[in-house]
Amino acid sequence: MVRRVAVVMIASCLLAGCAGGDETQAGYLASQGGIGAIPGARVEFHGTVTALANGCLMLARDNGTQPWIVWPPGTMPGSGGSADVDGVLFADGDAVTAIGTVAVLADLPGGGHDDTYYGLLGHYCDGDAAGVAVLDSIRHAAG
Repeated sequence: MVRRVAVVMIASCLLAGCAGGDETQAGYLASQGGIGAIPGARVEFHGTVTALANGCLMLARDNGTQPWIVWPPGTMPGSGGSADVDGVLFADGDAVTAIGTVAVLADLPGGGHDDTYYGLLGHYCDGDAAGVAVLDSIRHAAG
């Protein structure tokens, strides 16, 4: 029941333009409070940003997995459903290289509960099934 209410709240917010400004902004971006705030061994990721029909941004990794993205600190919704990381936009179809850790949603602070920052967004974006790519940094892949 809580999950259904959370999804309705998120959908209502998107339809009402809660993100403000450009109504095509992604409303489901979560970011770390600080680099390394979410613990785990750091690795380099290679993949492609993928937008789901519900607006969530995932990382289609070269190894075939597609975890939900927790973005670097300070990331904001960008226009057209993108993520704005320090003035650089990342959108559906962008090939990227990133540094971060792989996590299980339940291991994020409050990730096991629908009424928390990571839990609400992570469950809506299917992070509980897909896993989570917690990014400290990201850049467009060369080429």
